[in-house]
Amino acid sequence: MFDLIEIKPGTFRANLLNEDDIKEYIKSYSLKTNTNWCVVSSKISTRFVCRKIFKCHHSSFHKKTPEENKKGKSKNSNCQAKIEILIKLSTKDTKKKDVYVKDGLPAVISIQNDHNHTVVSGEALSYLRPTRDVNIQFEEYFNSGLGISESIKIHEEKIELKHGINSTELANAHMNPKYRTVRYWYDEWKKLNLGPHSGIGVNKKLEEKIYEYEKNNIIVKFQEDPFAITIITPIMQRAHSLNFAKDIAFVDSTASCDSQGHSVTFMLTACGIGAVPLAVMITKGQSSDDYIAAFNLLKEAVPLAFCSQGYPLQFITDDSEAERQALQYVWPDSKSLLCRFHICQSVWRWLFEKKHNIDAADRKILYGQFQACLQAPTIEEAEIAFEIVTGILSNNDAYNIVTKYPQWINYMNNYWKRKELWCIAFRDESMHGHHTNNFSEVNVRIFKDIVLSRNKAYNAVALVDFICTSMEEYYTRRLRNFVNGRHDTARLLFEDQLSRSAYITKDLIESIGDNLYRVIKEHGLSDFYEVNTAVGYCSCIKGKFGSFCKHQAAVFNFYKDKMPNLPAISSESRYLLAKLAFGDAVQEKEFYMPLVPNITHNLSESEILTFDCLPSTSTSTSNTIECPDDTVINDNINMNLEIIQNENLAKEYKEKICSLISNNFSKYQSTSLPILSKCIQRLENVKTATGWDSFLATAGSSISLRHRSRASIRVQPTTVSRRKPGITRGSQRLPVGRPVTGIKKKKIVKRKRNLQENVNLNIPNAKSHGTNH
Repeated sequence: MFDLIEIKPGTFRANLLNEDDIKEYIKSYSLKTNTNWCVVSSKISTRFVCRKIFKCHHSSFHKKTPEENKKGKSKNSNCQAKIEILIKLSTKDTKKKDVYVKDGLPAVISIQNDHNHTVVSGEALSYLRPTRDVNIQFEEYFNSGLGISESIKIHEEKIELKHGINSTELANAHMNPKYRTVRYWYDEWKKLNLGPHSGIGVNKKLEEKIYEYEKNNIIVKFQEDPFAITIITPIMQRAHSLNFAKDIAFVDSTASCDSQGHSVTFMLTACGIGAVPLAVMITKGQSSDDYIAAFNLLKEAVPLAFCSQGYPLQFITDDSEAERQALQYVWPDSKSLLCRFHICQSVWRWLFEKKHNIDAADRKILYGQFQACLQAPTIEEAEIAFEIVTGILSNNDAYNIVTKYPQWINYMNNYWKRKELWCIAFRDESMHGHHTNNFSEVNVRIFKDIVLSRNKAYNAVALVDFICTSMEEYYTRRLRNFVNGRHDTARLLFEDQLSRSAYITKDLIESIGDNLYRVIKEHGLSDFYEVNTAVGYCSCIKGKFGSFCKHQAAVFNFYKDKMPNLPAISSESRYLLAKLAFGDAVQEKEFYMPLVPNITHNLSESEILTFDCLPSTSTSTSNTIECPDDTVINDNINMNLEIIQNENLAKEYKEKICSLISNNFSKYQSTSLPILSKCIQRLENVKTATGWDSFLATAGSSISLRHRSRASIRVQPTTVSRRKPGITRGSQRLPVGRPVTGIKKKKIVKRKRNLQENVNLNIPNAKSHGTNH
């Protein structure tokens, strides 16, 4: 880069022309010699361009002596090595007097390289100054979301891969900076990219970054008083076109996510494979005013929110009065319903509070009565259950228990005043089977564990960045894995319900028009369930609240009629979920086809009512999912072929079963009369098709279905019951030999976070989070 000529020992002439050239030369010299140099003198004069004197960074220049340095290790070795660089003027006179100036070498470099310390040991290398290139590399780590320790780790791993695990480059601070240096760089990066820790500078930094967010198609709205930020990422914008968004939304808040203790509120909606966020809001606290400010920003940012309806039919929340009031104020047409789990947990805790004086033996009984009221499928049954739980109606022994506790009766009466919020009987199919806020609870855990890695963010701006990057990438990856065929949850759910409906044949289903079907319970019975495929409703206990049930599975199996709550099992539904994840960057439809296409995967986009709300326009962007008109699939030929094949196979199986039974009777003639009598009795007890299927499915259940030469030897149930606690309850070999000496310390086991299990054990429920979530 520079031309140097040694004119005498330690003195060189070079083609350095200005101060920038001096900096580049010192930088290059430092890297080659594993040294660092500090400027101790810098002069500019009319007689020369510039003159600089550098001393070794182990000199005493601006350093305390080792004796005076009480805080740490001193790098002051009083080294006398120095470099002096003089750049002469390039004039007619200097060119006449100095031939090197005439040859383009105006710089005079004098080097006194007499160091009084080593320059090759690991400690000496650790004192070197990192290069600007390394600094830029660490800034890229920080921009990618890595922290200090993560950045150091990945940087060292890169050096190990390139130079080896025991290379000198790992000790050289030119290439591998110390933690203290990286910490300083990180602090400077935070100030530049995230603003100050708190105060008005946070708002200014947000204003500066709004343009960057808009360039990435991210909506960020904020206001200062009361402080509130609303973030809608591309996936969230597209999620507002989900059909379920107009019916149900889940809202929950958490705190302690950043050093200032801001509250983060998540709003989600259901989809074919779980839930996706609609918006994330950051507020100063959790008061009604804070929530109202954030919700109004969402309303302003997305005018056609919730599938163009502007509001969902119902919100599912926990029992936060401030949150519910804010939702009612901003969206008065929506209902705010309470999470079933939080209600049950609240009642169970009330029963355990000492001030209420509830006997331990009575808690489970009282809780069970309340649960019967909560889960009653009809309003009439709920009212009867309420009269039992409050002692108005007698219920055998439980009546005496209820009347013992007037405080319990008063508590239940207060709960009943807002029965529409928590009692399931007052809900309908628009719930789509969701009565809890579990999606929000899971999302909070994802945010704290995966997005934030259980570390508080620097400030509110950092929280916004995490939501726009890490959280968005997490949901993109989850959706991508599903549409790429790497998760079978939806298929297994569909097959589970289909297997439960195996006894339902086509002659048990009657189409009565307008997407309505009657599914007769059993052959010869007049009772039936009514299925409405347009809204995803069945009159059975499971389907009446919008869950996908076995009767809907049977209707779909025989008629292939569209329904909104069908699991995402078709290629078209995967394609639509891919559009939710990637927008216009989605792959072609053929990419989401199964290995072997079948009738289930030939549904049109409208067959799975996932996206059908936002109309397509000429100005549509990647945030709007265009949906074609409904189409009808004519599959009578395929269905008839399938029925014929099934009937032939069933006939073959029946003949084989009869043949095997006949052969076994001939082969094993020692069958006793009591055994034959018991078999006849079980056959006579079969009264329904379901009972017959159960008999066929469980016959010979004690015989292993898979041949094994080392089948286990079973033991009598009475033998198991006589065993001591701690001994295996199965047929495994019992432990033998001399027991271990000494007393084993009993292991303390934490209570599980399982409400129903703790209710059964009559112990308080484990609290998974407190006020800070």
